[in-house]
Amino acid sequence: MKKTLYLLLVLAVIAIGYWFLAPRQSVVSDAAKNFDGFATALIEEQAIPGLAIAVVKDRKIVHMRGYGFADLRSHTAMTPDTPMNIASISKPILGIVLLQLRDKGRLDLDADVNGLLPFRVENPHAGGRPITIRQLATHTSGIADYYDTADYEPGMDSPTPLTMYLRSLLSPEGARYDGGAHYLDAKPGTVREYSNLGAGVAGAVAERAGGAPLAALAKDNIFVPLGMANSSWLLADYPAGKLATRYEVYQCLPYTSLCASTGEPKRNYLIGKIFRPARTDRRIKPYPQFGNPNYPDGGVNASARDLTLLAQSLLAGGKTNGGRLLSPASFGEMLKLQLPPNIDDRQRFFWRDRDGMTGHAGSDEGVYTSFYFDREQGDAIIVLMNRTPDLETENTMARLFVRIKTDLLRR
Repeated sequence: MKKTLYLLLVLAVIAIGYWFLAPRQSVVSDAAKNFDGFATALIEEQAIPGLAIAVVKDRKIVHMRGYGFADLRSHTAMTPDTPMNIASISKPILGIVLLQLRDKGRLDLDADVNGLLPFRVENPHAGGRPITIRQLATHTSGIADYYDTADYEPGMDSPTPLTMYLRSLLSPEGARYDGGAHYLDAKPGTVREYSNLGAGVAGAVAERAGGAPLAALAKDNIFVPLGMANSSWLLADYPAGKLATRYEVYQCLPYTSLCASTGEPKRNYLIGKIFRPARTDRRIKPYPQFGNPNYPDGGVNASARDLTLLAQSLLAGGKTNGGRLLSPASFGEMLKLQLPPNIDDRQRFFWRDRDGMTGHAGSDEGVYTSFYFDREQGDAIIVLMNRTPDLETENTMARLFVRIKTDLLRR
């Protein structure tokens, strides 16, 4: 017993000594006197390779700047014009495409989607109740959330056709149907559960109704009319090195080989929170660009400046250089609350309310993004980050929004 207590005491002394002696990342961001100093300090503290931030106040741009690097190896600076994958911010862009097709009379938001698909999507738990486009756009379709990064194609657009991918998961004849495992045990329209797979189905509907790939529909009807010159759903549209490199960050205990990435969230959080490793004790690993076979859920690449053009259009009721993104009726449909409060009181047509603003966030391997706007105030905030988020960087994104509202929006 005495030997055990002695050993525990020695281990405790060693642990305490290690805790005091191990180098730590200094935290100076809270003391920054201006927003640029705050953002620059955050990059160092959180090992963020690069940030691109744009802010609109009273419908006018008041801040547009890049911080850090789009690529660490080449020391290519992150700028407002650097395109990168924006992950799930793609979904409300898909929503605009769908509503444009509605304006052209090519689809009905409340019709059964099976009328526009080459295979049937039918929840085996729903007793034949149909799934509609509105339900897909509000995450109430009864299609479960699903994505697997093992399906991604490194360095190129996925060669797997969207409908083939969806059929494999959602049709009883599909190789990965697994007895309907990708459906909720709930009737469509009754439960809200976020669904990347449901967004894929919505994208397939858009392509069938529009008679063209989603990339072409978005380019011709959103990106070009708004002047979003660096935006595309296709990796093939970008020369090598044009897109910001995507990064994973590993937290490592000093003097040891113990590291953890976002793939080990608990260990990663504990190492970061308790020991706060210095920048020199963090490992930053580049990812390739990825092609996702379920690209409607998050395949758009865009720059902060491009997203600012989209934000200004939304703040102006959907106006473009030569017309409108949507009819007044469809614009109102896009931004109205879609669901009964007992199901969800923040969901719009792919957009969602958060902290007094409307928008969407996005995350995937090597990217973390936010796009939010306030039509009443005429304000918008766009933040693009080229690293995988973890709990600490999620807190960092929240801190950025607080500081932007205080320093730049004067709220």
